[in-house]
Amino acid sequence: MSLYFGSAVSIKTTILLAIFLGLLTVIVIKRKEIRHWGWLTLGIFSFGVYICTIGATRDELHLTIQHAIDGSGQPGIFSLVCLQTIVGSVLGIVIVFSAILCVFLRKQSIRKRLFFVITGSMLIKILTIELSRIILFVS
Repeated sequence: MSLYFGSAVSIKTTILLAIFLGLLTVIVIKRKEIRHWGWLTLGIFSFGVYICTIGATRDELHLTIQHAIDGSGQPGIFSLVCLQTIVGSVLGIVIVFSAILCVFLRKQSIRKRLFFVITGSMLIKILTIELSRIILFVS
């Protein structure tokens, strides 16, 4: 349990992830009733970026970067060049690019598809990081 409730940042990340996954579940269930995907996409994008930022803080990515730059201190739980950071970076680019496209493309059907691209990318990022953390904790 210390993996998800060991510190204030871990608790906050765990609660926000649970809310995020619950929110996505409700949206998927009610997707036929949704008519305007722009604001919904903006909200999910903003909430997801906030969770990613807190998750990076929880996993001490800032310490990993500092250690890579000047060699001081101990790195975080993931190295700077590893599967987790590569997947996170590539999917982060996909998420940001999709969110920017959503601003310029007005058709709701395209915005709906971009919404699912964004949320799917976020879910893959979440699964990659959380499964890696569990594997590191168990081993």
